[in-house]
Amino acid sequence: MKKINLIFFIILFLVSSHSYAEKWHIKMKKKEKKDFAYYVLKAQSDNKMVFNTRNIKDPNIYKFFDKFEDRMGVTEKGIEFDLKYSFKGHKLDWKRYDIEGHAQRFQIMEPYKETTKKNKTKWYRVGYFVPVDIRTDKHTISLFDFKKLYGKGEKTHDAALNIINNRFNWVFNSPNYTSHKNETGEEYLYFDTYFVNLDHNFSPLKGKWVNVLVNARWSKDGFLHMWIDGKLRSSYFGDTLGGASSVRFKFGPYRHHMHQATNEGLEVPDLKIRYSNVGKADKCEDLWSGCNEIISQLSDRSKLNGVRVVVLCKTAPQSSTCKNLGYPNNPRPF
Repeated sequence: MKKINLIFFIILFLVSSHSYAEKWHIKMKKKEKKDFAYYVLKAQSDNKMVFNTRNIKDPNIYKFFDKFEDRMGVTEKGIEFDLKYSFKGHKLDWKRYDIEGHAQRFQIMEPYKETTKKNKTKWYRVGYFVPVDIRTDKHTISLFDFKKLYGKGEKTHDAALNIINNRFNWVFNSPNYTSHKNETGEEYLYFDTYFVNLDHNFSPLKGKWVNVLVNARWSKDGFLHMWIDGKLRSSYFGDTLGGASSVRFKFGPYRHHMHQATNEGLEVPDLKIRYSNVGKADKCEDLWSGCNEIISQLSDRSKLNGVRVVVLCKTAPQSSTCKNLGYPNNPRPF
């Protein structure tokens, strides 16, 4: 099996599973719902989101802003997360597997009743700004992600936009998986996972406002398309459901495997991440202007644009094996 640096680093970050045996979320207070609706959330996500139970408890973790202008002159209102390593996090993140400093997060997510049920098609949008000097040496930051639910329980991760060891990756599941017990002793489904390593030179992914658009049909006969700033980057046709009953959408910084960095004497830096224009809808037009141009980039086959390499990893608890799928020499690796 061919080994490349990207594969080496992905192996470190695949096995960050978790599920919840008890309480799932914390409802927003009236003022919080009002602020999120005004500054951040759009369409079907407006007034419908809740806080993850594993969020950092520090009250200084986030603040809203009316105006933030990037180097391109684009201005947005939104929310800023000030992510500090010293904030630590929930015990099941911070001390997962009895490893001090493993993970920390502040995520906003859909409650169960707002998740997207199987065989449904949705559009999602996430605007984000991360600084040009962002560092994720030997650890990962997830900017947003989806979770598959089986009944009311989360049993696996799914699509996510991650920064893994300073490289942006669009990550999503293949149809194949195995079942194992996770760190809490509950069943977890470990899917073979595609890592689409995005080329920053094709379109800048940091140091400016970046807008991600996702169109997903969560079905055995489904699809998962992802655009960045109006350019199609990944289009996949296949089983996007994996036997799940619904899919949950989440956004907000989730930083994990930090101990891989600190074990080597590396500092996990403080980081400001900003979000704007986050939402879910039935129609592209409810989230985006110029949807005819967006949809015209699709075909009836899987395709990729602005991608460095595609890797497929087979996972199990605390282990994985990965292989390069030959992209770009193999233009349709999935």
